[in-house]
Amino acid sequence: MPEQASKPGQSAAQPAALQGEAPEQKKGRAWYFWPLVGGAAIVAVFIVGLVTALAVAIIADPDDAASWVGIIRDLFIIVLAMEGMLMGVALIVLILQLAALVNLLQNELQPIVDNANETVTTVRGTAQFMSQNLVEPVIKAGALMAGVGGVVRELLRLRRSVRQGRAGARPAKEG
Repeated sequence: MPEQASKPGQSAAQPAALQGEAPEQKKGRAWYFWPLVGGAAIVAVFIVGLVTALAVAIIADPDDAASWVGIIRDLFIIVLAMEGMLMGVALIVLILQLAALVNLLQNELQPIVDNANETVTTVRGTAQFMSQNLVEPVIKAGALMAGVGGVVRELLRLRRSVRQGRAGARPAKEG
């Protein structure tokens, strides 16, 4: 920023104006921050569990390690079964919400659309009625008046030119 102020012909107010043109950034974290943190936490837990399992397998007695592996396996099976049940419940909730949305569209939105179509049809009919019974006669009357005015104007020009022609053809009277 000091370089910009030292350039000739540039005032100190210009950088502030340029900064004002930059789009405002919203405060807070981006939308992808928390999913990224969650993913990193899952990866970290997996790595810690893997390192712990390797340490137990190396340090402990093989029979004792086998029993630990069996316990961990059983825990994972239980967790995966609970996750499956949770997904089933979530799927049921999703289906119920979808049914509610379809019901909303059929029973509440369709009458609104039908009413809008009826209104458009009414407006179209009103516009045609006004065109045929008000606008068209006014246009015809205006055209008739313009035609009559043109005929009258031409008749007056013809009369004027006839008078001027007679006045030019008369011999001058000498007295």
